[in-house]
Amino acid sequence: MKIKNTLTMLSAIIALAMTAMSAFSQNNGLTGAAPNAATGFSVFSAPQNLGATINSASKEQLPVLAPSGLSFYFVSERPGGLGGRDIYVSQRATLSSAWGAAQNMGSNLNTSSNDSISSISPDGLEMFMESDRPGGLGGSDIYLSRRIDPNDDSEWSTPVNIGGVLNNASNDYFGNYFVDPATGAGTLIFLSNRPGGQGFNDIYQSTRNANGTFNPPSPVNELNSAANEQRASISHDGLEIFFSSNRLGPATIFAIFVSTRASTSSPWSPPVAVASLNTTGSDGQPALSHDGTVLYFASGRPGGSGDGDIYSAVRVSVNRSSTADFDGDGRTDVSVFRPSDGTWYVMQSGSNTFRAQQFGASGDKIVPGDYDGDGRTDFAVFRQTPQNGFWYILRSSDNVFQTVQWGLNTDKPVPGDYDGDGKTDIAVYRNGIWYIVQSSNGNPTYAYFGLGSDIPVAAANVQ
Repeated sequence: MKIKNTLTMLSAIIALAMTAMSAFSQNNGLTGAAPNAATGFSVFSAPQNLGATINSASKEQLPVLAPSGLSFYFVSERPGGLGGRDIYVSQRATLSSAWGAAQNMGSNLNTSSNDSISSISPDGLEMFMESDRPGGLGGSDIYLSRRIDPNDDSEWSTPVNIGGVLNNASNDYFGNYFVDPATGAGTLIFLSNRPGGQGFNDIYQSTRNANGTFNPPSPVNELNSAANEQRASISHDGLEIFFSSNRLGPATIFAIFVSTRASTSSPWSPPVAVASLNTTGSDGQPALSHDGTVLYFASGRPGGSGDGDIYSAVRVSVNRSSTADFDGDGRTDVSVFRPSDGTWYVMQSGSNTFRAQQFGASGDKIVPGDYDGDGRTDFAVFRQTPQNGFWYILRSSDNVFQTVQWGLNTDKPVPGDYDGDGKTDIAVYRNGIWYIVQSSNGNPTYAYFGLGSDIPVAAANVQ
């Protein structure tokens, strides 16, 4: 197969190329730029208990992995602490080494009150934690501890209350600190039960100024509900967020949810329960590793060593969506397209809920795929006009309607991930030539492979 990155064709097919160029260039080709892909609602491995090195007969919770991957922090109520909940740390020499025995982090961080870790800044120099120790503004407050060496766990300074801009007379806790890799801007995402929220606990965010101070927080409405939201963990690129909520069932049962967004300035998509992580028990307090490959969380599921244990699950597939996985839980949804009125009917496996979406018309070919890379299948159709081919896509990440003119009315649509970036590429097959728009960079490419009478395999799922 010969692939070129221009649309200059051999003289033997120059006429065909000119026809293709004329059709492809109308309306400037792509009329809507594809968003940056979020990490996606990827499939996770079966959760594994972290074992006796971390867990005990007491309650362990709030896991945090240092950006280096060499320190693992968590909270425990085990005997021998300073009182209430204390912060512990386990260390390892290399990323492939076993975790060492957990150590209480001592009186620099812990008190006779309840003290918990929330997150470590991406540079490893700041620890965000919460405590109900005396001297706060009320309930639990968010505190900040610093160190100079990102690898020295003995250097953490005495925590300082982060102040009244964030904390108030209610409970403020579970601060997850995110630094936008593109702009360097910092944002603290945290929980609060302050008045004016949608539920018992809501998710808030506060942007950080250049001098290190924080701005008044605002609720993240697209993630909140009338239920009780709990600890959130945002990915390193800021495009994926995990949190726990009891919105699915009884007040005592929490489940882990995930949401994505197209960019750090875009709204979050509707949260989806991560079926592979949740049980009939309570599962929550998720914490994503810095590289996004491992999710740690607390669970009261059967088989643990105590009142609550810490588990880990490895991401099996990043930015890969199962066929017809409209809710992003890693499983194919039972679904049909009704050509008489262009309606898609989907039974979402993640929530067992029915969805009807009108998108398309009689005569359209359905070309579903994960065009925005959020791990969910997008509704999409290919429409053949008297001369050209048009792609109509409803992106699941931001519910934006995208129109793309690509191909001729006689072409076979062959959508697929040809550049391996986890997003479906728009492509057509014509007489042994593949015309592809690479989603990773927007560049058109073409490939000579096959005969005009051949059936392209990528078209097998196109109806």
